[in-house]
Amino acid sequence: MIKNKKVLILGPSKLALENFDYSIVDNYDFIARTNKLLQCNLKNNEGRCDLLFINSSVVRFYLKHGTGHLENRFVFVKRKQEKQLLLKANNKLNVIDIEEAWLEHYKMFYPHQPYYGTLAISYLLSENNHVSVAGFDFYTSGFSNKESYISGYYDLVDLKEEEPIHKIKKDILF
Repeated sequence: MIKNKKVLILGPSKLALENFDYSIVDNYDFIARTNKLLQCNLKNNEGRCDLLFINSSVVRFYLKHGTGHLENRFVFVKRKQEKQLLLKANNKLNVIDIEEAWLEHYKMFYPHQPYYGTLAISYLLSENNHVSVAGFDFYTSGFSNKESYISGYYDLVDLKEEEPIHKIKKDILF
């Protein structure tokens, strides 16, 4: 699958990507992104996305609004049933469930859940990939608010503090 490759994971942080040199993406075999990046209308290298890690709410979003954006890339989901639902909606998709890796992480972080970017990093490293990471600010600019993300990425209610199911300190230590 995706083994022994050079992978760059680009997060959605507006501040962390502010001065990012997108010309370097051509030096990588794969560019990985998370969740609703495909809705951001990014151009050229800024929008390159070969691997997309999506959480359950984003799976539901694509099932409701169409899965065409997910074609021609590897899509990673946390649950086998999410894979089945996406493939039922569009059998052209290349969907990979990483449920076992997700459950292992959940055990390590219990009673909290790791952030999805942390899971993506860990999963790709476990497949013997050389992984570089950019575009994550680990919530130094605030938790889940529209101003912290690239335009179009976040469409939920802004949060003033971390959700109780997560613990960013655990992710950073990991």
